[in-house]
Amino acid sequence: MGKGGSAPAPPSPTKTAAAEFRYNNSNVYTPSGAGVVYGHTNPDTGEFVAAPPGKGQQSAVYNIESPTQQAIRERLEPAAVDFTGSFIDQNIDNLPDAARVQDRGDVAYDIFNRNFSLMAPAIEKSQDKLITNLQARGMPVGSSAWNDAYGNQLTETQATIARLAQDANIAAGQEQTRQFGLDQAERQGAMAEIAALMGGNYQPPINMAATGAANIDFSGLVNNQYSQQLQAYNQSQQQKMQSASALGSLGAALIKSAVESKDVEGRISPAWSAEVVQSLPVYAWSYKPGEGPDGDMARHIGPMAGDFHARTSLGTSQSINIIDYLGLLTSALKDALDRITVLEAHFEMETVH
Repeated sequence: MGKGGSAPAPPSPTKTAAAEFRYNNSNVYTPSGAGVVYGHTNPDTGEFVAAPPGKGQQSAVYNIESPTQQAIRERLEPAAVDFTGSFIDQNIDNLPDAARVQDRGDVAYDIFNRNFSLMAPAIEKSQDKLITNLQARGMPVGSSAWNDAYGNQLTETQATIARLAQDANIAAGQEQTRQFGLDQAERQGAMAEIAALMGGNYQPPINMAATGAANIDFSGLVNNQYSQQLQAYNQSQQQKMQSASALGSLGAALIKSAVESKDVEGRISPAWSAEVVQSLPVYAWSYKPGEGPDGDMARHIGPMAGDFHARTSLGTSQSINIIDYLGLLTSALKDALDRITVLEAHFEMETVH
């Protein structure tokens, strides 16, 4: 973690899928000798291995026939071979495609876009309302109050979009299962019809015995845990920012300004201060990860310490003393007010004459 802390790492898709495979795929055996065994395919030999898949290995399912099933299948298969060719030639073009699991990323992307399109007008309306309100209150663009209000609005919008993306990812998994089930049922129905028309009225016993154990939505549990951790992290960051702001305000209020506590060297030229402020570059910026106080990652506006030090010899190239900065701005403001007073007096004289 950085100096200001870092966000929780998202769950590993590979590890999550492997865990869900182990929890939800129980081998099944029946008294007749039939059964279903879960495992993976050996990438070197292509053979089935009755063990959970490791990294880079393909999961696989092995169906075991009972002796009765095998005997019946061996009797029926030869009788149906000749009929199969002619029947498939007539019907294969209309056979539904085999069920395929849709890409979860594509499904999540579609769900996110659909939901975001419903939320976008409200987001835009909220931003427009905020800008109108700030302008009506006389807050100039770029001012501290403007940036604070607009930054808070942007943070809330980004958090909403992040939650929308997380919800879309969770919903994508459910939609994958639903679509796969529909496609599989359609395919199986068509295949069953073909088998019946080929004279295969025999329906083999179902291999999968009822285990009574409900599937565990492990990926959903992991995503929920990550969402909670991310929400807690965001709340912690917000609290730190609020604490830092409160401490900054308190520190400014406690600055000792009495002349008795200082060695006064003389007055600063307002014209010089105005020249420094006018030449001082002002940037929009944010701290790099781990560099900001208390994890501050918000957007700010202000000069660089190096530029300030080069023009005033105050502070260092790494930091600006807030007292020096306020003093420079106060002196520059005084120069501006003096100039305004002169211009007003000149304007009044011209008006009289």
